[in-house]
Order: sequence, then C-alpha cells, then structure tokens
Amino acid sequence: MTTMQMFTLVAGLSLFLYGISQVTRNLQKLAGSSLRQLVSKLTRNPVRGFFMGVIVAFSLQSSGAAILMLIAFANAGLISLIRSVPIILGAGIGSTLTVQLLAFKIYKFAPIIITIGFVMLFFIKKRVWHYTGRVIFSFGLVFLGMAIMRDGILPIQNNPAISSMTQFFAEAPFWVAIIGFVLATIFQSSTAVLGLLLTFAFTGVVDLHLALPIVIGANVGSCMIGVIGSIGGKTESKRIVWAQLSMKIFLAIIVFIFLPYYEHFIQFIGGSSARQIANAHTLFDILVALIFYPPSGKITKLFIKIFPKPIATDEFTPLYLDSTTLENPHLAMGQSTKEIIRMGEIVQSMFDDWGKVFFSNDSTLLKKLIADDDKVDILQEAVTEFLTKMSMDELDEETASLSVMLVHIAFELEHVGDVISKDLAVHTRKKIEVGYYFSDEGFSEILSYHSEVQKNLKFVLDAIPLRDKKLAEQVISKTKKLVAKEKELYRSHVKRLRRGLKETEETSTIHIDILSDLNKINLHISYIAYALLEKA
Repeated sequence: MTTMQMFTLVAGLSLFLYGISQVTRNLQKLAGSSLRQLVSKLTRNPVRGFFMGVIVAFSLQSSGAAILMLIAFANAGLISLIRSVPIILGAGIGSTLTVQLLAFKIYKFAPIIITIGFVMLFFIKKRVWHYTGRVIFSFGLVFLGMAIMRDGILPIQNNPAISSMTQFFAEAPFWVAIIGFVLATIFQSSTAVLGLLLTFAFTGVVDLHLALPIVIGANVGSCMIGVIGSIGGKTESKRIVWAQLSMKIFLAIIVFIFLPYYEHFIQFIGGSSARQIANAHTLFDILVALIFYPPSGKITKLFIKIFPKPIATDEFTPLYLDSTTLENPHLAMGQSTKEIIRMGEIVQSMFDDWGKVFFSNDSTLLKKLIADDDKVDILQEAVTEFLTKMSMDELDEETASLSVMLVHIAFELEHVGDVISKDLAVHTRKKIEVGYYFSDEGFSEILSYHSEVQKNLKFVLDAIPLRDKKLAEQVISKTKKLVAKEKELYRSHVKRLRRGLKETEETSTIHIDILSDLNKINLHISYIAYALLEKA
C-alpha cells in the first residue's frame, strides 16, 4: 500500500466518522425537543413505546442517542425501567434502518447531496430549513467518505496481504467479534462500524461470512455509550443500560452458537454482500425484540433485584442535572430550568419562614432557615457549572441567550437567599436574643411590607417555567411601587421617632435595616424579571 493510498483511506474514514457524528448532532437540534415530548407522552403504552423507540433511533440516526435520552429521563425521575424496555428494543431496530439506507450505493450521489445541503445551510435562514440543510450536508459527508474509502480500497483489493488478512480473520470469528465490539465502543456507534463494513463489501474485500462476527460484536459494543453515560447516574439509569447490554450479549451468544445457520438464512434472503450485511444487522435486533418483548415485565423485576435502590442519605444534591445531556442543549436547558425552579421553591420557603420567625420568635425555625441557604448555594453552583460546560460557540443564538438568562436567574436567587440568611436572619436573631419589642404600628408595617414582597417573589417564580414576559413586566411594575412604599415606611418610622415612642427608639436601627433588606430582596426580584425580559 502506497503512502497516498493510506492517506486516502484515512481521509475517507475521517470524513465518514465526522459525517456520522454531525448527522446525529444536527438531527438532535432539529427534532430533539419534539421527540422528547413524544417520548414523554407515548411511553406509557408498551406497544407505542416500542414504535417510539424505532422512530427516535431512526430520527437521531443512533440507538446510543436514544439511550442517552432515556438515561437523562431516568436520572430526572421521569421514566422507569418497565417503560424503557420497549423503547430500547424499538431503538435497536430503528438504528439498523440507517444501515439499510447506507447499503444502497448512494455514495455515487454524494456531490449532489453536499451541494443541496450547502445551499440550504448558507442561504436559508429559517431555523427548520437551516438545520435540515445541516443534516443533508452531513449525510453528504458520510457518503463522500464512503466513496473516498472505496476509491482507496479498489487498487489493493487483490493484494495478497489483504487476502491473507481476510482469510486469517475468517478463521477466528470470536476475535473478529471482539474487534467489532471495540470499534463500536470507540466510535460510539454500530452504524459507523457497519458503514465501514459496507464500504469494504462494495469493493468485494469483505463478504457476509467475514462480516457476521463484526456485526454481532458491533451490536454489543453499541451499548457501551449508554454504560459510560450512566456512570454517576441514578439507579434507574443503570438498570436501563445494563438491561440493554444483557439482552444484546444473550442473543450474541445464541447467534454465535448457531452462526452457520444464521449465515445460511441471511444468504437465503438474498441480495448483494452489502445488503446481506445490512440484513444480518437488522435481523439481529429484530430477534432481540421478538425474544425479549414478551417477558419484558420479568426482565424488569430481575434488574430491579440486581440494582436495588441505595439507602437514602441526608446529602443534598441536584436532582435534575445530568452531564450526558450537555450534547443536547434543549434537554440541558430544561433540566437547568427545573433545578432553578427547585431552587426558587427553597428561597420562597426561606422567605415565608422568616416572616413566621419575625412574628413568633421561633429560634428553631430560624436555624432551619439559615441551613436552607446552603442548599441554595449548592444548586446555584451546580446550575452555573452545568450551563458553562456547554460551548457557547456551538449553540444557536436563542439557546445561548437562554443559557445566559438561566445563569443570571440562578445568581439572583442565590443573592435573595443570602439576604434572608445573612442579613434578615441576623437582625431577627438579635430581636429574639435581646428581646426587642416593636411598636404595634412598626411591627405591622414590617409584616405588611414582607407580605407584599413575598407576593412579588411568588409572581416572578411563576414566570420562570414558561418565561412569561407579561408576568415579568407586572413584577417590575410592582417592584417600583414597593421601592416607593419602602421610602414611605421609612418616613412613617421617622415620624414615630419624633413622637418619642420608646419602642420605636429602641428598635430604630434594626427596623430600618429590615426594611432595607426587604427592599434589597425586592430589587433582586426585579433583576430576575429583567432577565426574563432579556434586559439583564
């Protein structure tokens, strides 16, 4: 093999693998959000879940991407193993449809496909058509890579060294299967491995006999992206990926035992070597579905026993953030929003509790309130770190803007928590320990102002899930009124001082500080509203 032939093969392989990864990535951006909604709605019924798995895997051109989506749902507590098994089985079949497509000699039309994709990508700005152009362009790169590899293989297909190598591999099917497993694990895709096999089959270098063990190994290796993605995840996600891996390994062993019969059956179906390889791949996943769909309930019980839920601990951690979703910005944004909503609920509870403590002098509740601020800090740091892991250069303008907005909101909620736990709580502890007694009028004014800020906080938290701009504008309008109200309450306090009320004189400093702190919270609430209006 000459140096130029070697570089031709490497260049073709590079284009092919890059194209495969970009197809999946762009399809996720194009259809990921709608597919997630469909999955969440249709997985309650096992039959619908099965066909949903087929659709998702084919739409994303990857069963691995479908499994990662399931892992994210499982880590968020949105899906169980019993609902996941039919989707896993369907996803296996869906991913083979791409290989069936590659088995057609579409690589001959790669220049046309790339041109169409390029025109749509650069000259049509509407989001749907823009990403459709990206998908078509990426498919063009896949087929162009196959064409370049084929051109690199043709001159050496009759080389004695190639013949000796294929003969050696034909006599060692187990080790060939291991190679298929390793390649699928490295490429994180059985489709990529099958695409390579098809390219060799087009040139006559590989036939069904040599390819079958690689097909089996690649099917098992395709599960490893899920195994890796579940590391550090919750118990349910581990059950899902190990159930998938176990089903594939079981059938791989059965097929290996009856390998000659499997090969004869595929040959009986007919077709070119490339088509036979694609059929062998599809049939493998059809058999997995036929064998394991009926007893899916028993499989669920088995893996629940193998992976029991860990004993609950008191450690406070994020519930919804899953690093495997960072490749899918829309899903990552959804998880971040849910964590921020959780964060807001804790802050709201702290603010509610402060009002109770100020009224009742409950020191136990005051300690709980202060401790809850640590939870807010943990969530703020986790959300910020999670969102900043995404490369802003790879996000579209709308998603990048949303990412900045969520980081800003998380910071503002953390500031509100700090004002409650480090300022208001300190003043209230002093009130309890020293035994300060406020005048009835001053006491009532503080509780009334707290109540109004409390309502404004609730309104802005209600606006976050759907990024309700109308409600955000109402919050800002209310904030301005509350700023004026704080000044009015300050003047009212000064009037009581001039009247020489003893209670007012004793509590003057703490009274003014509490009003100031409540106003600070009010301002941070308005900053959240401005962020929702994208005016941060």
